[in-house]
Amino acid sequence: MEALSSDLIYRAVEILGAQPDADDAVEAQVRALVGDELTVRRLADVVPEAFGLVLASHLPGAENMTLPTTFCAQDEDGEWLELPMRREPIFVVALDIAQHTFHNGPRALIQNLAERSSLLTAINKGLNAGSSLDGTTLGPPSFFGLPAALYQPSASPDTP
Repeated sequence: MEALSSDLIYRAVEILGAQPDADDAVEAQVRALVGDELTVRRLADVVPEAFGLVLASHLPGAENMTLPTTFCAQDEDGEWLELPMRREPIFVVALDIAQHTFHNGPRALIQNLAERSSLLTAINKGLNAGSSLDGTTLGPPSFFGLPAALYQPSASPDTP
């Protein structure tokens, strides 16, 4: 997994959140920033979920809502594995950026990114159907283009 600096992730957040939709031109800018296709996918998929999680945690009624602490990715056999969010370093940094942005702005950045989050989409569907956030448990987001092997600790040569 390519290691990314906090500054690079912040620059990607600015690019991804500059407009409401992430189109091909936006992904091309992120690609120019990092160069590797898997890292582009990680940034494009993970950053909005971090922003969606922060926004969801501040919604009215969210104090009794259970937010996910895991995400899902597929292994080489197509099985979905649930992994702790902290295993995705981009998520950890993006969450800090999202929290800071929520409290300090710019509001457009948090809105543009959070609205692309599957977590916020699920909340909106529930609210539009007349459900309440009170007592709701949100399931983990699934990252379709990211292999679970990326997040699995590799076996050391000394391990049998």
